[in-house]
Amino acid sequence: MISKSLFIGLILIALAYFYDRQISNSNTSSYSTTSEETTLKAWEDTIVKPSLQITKVAIGLNVNADLIVSGTALLKALDIEPKDKQDHATLHSLNHLGETFGFFFSQGSGGERYFSNGEVYQQIIDVANKLPKKQYSLGGNAGLMAQKIANTMPDVQIQFVGPVGPIAENMFADSIQVPNGVKVQDDEVHLIMEYARGEKWGDDVAPLATRFITSNDIANANLIGINMFVKSVKEFQPQLIVLSGLHLLDGHSQEKRVKLLTSMRNEITKMPKNVPIHLELASMANADCLAEIAKQIFPVIHSIGLNEQELVFFSNVNGGPHQDLQPVKGYPEIAAVSDIISWLFNKYATGSSTLSRVHFHSLTYHLIATKKSAWENSQSAVAAGARVAGEQACMRKPIDPSQVDLHIPKAFSLSVDDIPLRKNIVIYDPAKPVSIWDRDGVDFAFSPVLVCRKPGNTVGLGDAISATGLLYSMYKKE
Repeated sequence: MISKSLFIGLILIALAYFYDRQISNSNTSSYSTTSEETTLKAWEDTIVKPSLQITKVAIGLNVNADLIVSGTALLKALDIEPKDKQDHATLHSLNHLGETFGFFFSQGSGGERYFSNGEVYQQIIDVANKLPKKQYSLGGNAGLMAQKIANTMPDVQIQFVGPVGPIAENMFADSIQVPNGVKVQDDEVHLIMEYARGEKWGDDVAPLATRFITSNDIANANLIGINMFVKSVKEFQPQLIVLSGLHLLDGHSQEKRVKLLTSMRNEITKMPKNVPIHLELASMANADCLAEIAKQIFPVIHSIGLNEQELVFFSNVNGGPHQDLQPVKGYPEIAAVSDIISWLFNKYATGSSTLSRVHFHSLTYHLIATKKSAWENSQSAVAAGARVAGEQACMRKPIDPSQVDLHIPKAFSLSVDDIPLRKNIVIYDPAKPVSIWDRDGVDFAFSPVLVCRKPGNTVGLGDAISATGLLYSMYKKE
């Protein structure tokens, strides 16, 4: 029996074919170089800064040094052969590393898993450091978001609270202030195992270029600095608060996770009530951990950022729609993502909850959904986030339209489950790259990504996207 989601997909394919001649004959032709150029030009006209710009941002808690290597080269150096592919929620051995890397490699999707054995992890790092091609860079979602904001808007004052070691501190921009009380002697090191599109590992060929991340992070996983973060916020008086690093709780026992998240919730409630708090999520595999984050933290923050893997896993964990959603031609179905985000609002953004904004980003498109009258300038924010994704992946600003491609469908529906929205078919117009619609009191803003053909950077894209989107968003204080 054909699924509802697949049925809608077939209808949209037919519609795309039907409208192809119409689009080709218009001044916004099919997905040629002209369409990419038109989208870039239209972004320039669409992206405007909010009327009240942010000048002070407080960010925490996770930061580290990233050791970036070729994933396949490292596995060969560790004498790990491509065998079984299996996604382990926590890595305990070299075999777990090889199997989990192979799982994500075969799908061409980024992933992150905690490595529980500190001694074995250090052996892996020692081998990685001996590879002829390696690179250290700033890591940690919060650290990368702070750096992106500093580089994008140097006049913005940033206070960062987290376990900052000498490598990370040396890489931080001058405008990022770090209180002495949170500095540590040694950086936590995270391993970034990159691979290119078309690269081979065993019988598999990577369909996309991305990376697999693992770490044995102690300081960040214990939310070191949360008490000082609250104290610094009161003294610093920011206009925006950004938090991340909760995915590192994956490796703890349920009892310890509950204790840490309860403590964090209590600290968040001490922060100024009129300052928006954004939580950036990251790849997770522990269902209990994600459910506890949603239960404890979502009701006391204002905004979340996440990608397609995190969104679908979140729906799975909490009984949401489209739990079997898989990317088709590199992108998750837009209508199904819209359904999941709408369900998320209905489940977690009601009553006394302050949650009012969701920034969803995938390889090929972005969505920002906000409660009506809670946020402004979302059209600029989603376009700015989409643009920076191409800039950072291609490592080129401005984007060269000959080096990128549009990968979204030419026609797409706004819902699978909502019948009126299901009938609302959007025909993408490169001259108007942001589509907007309303659903049950939530405003949606959509924009495609210009996907880099040969990406030079796969690390920190989500953090750069969310940071940029926040800079162009304006929270309306209650």
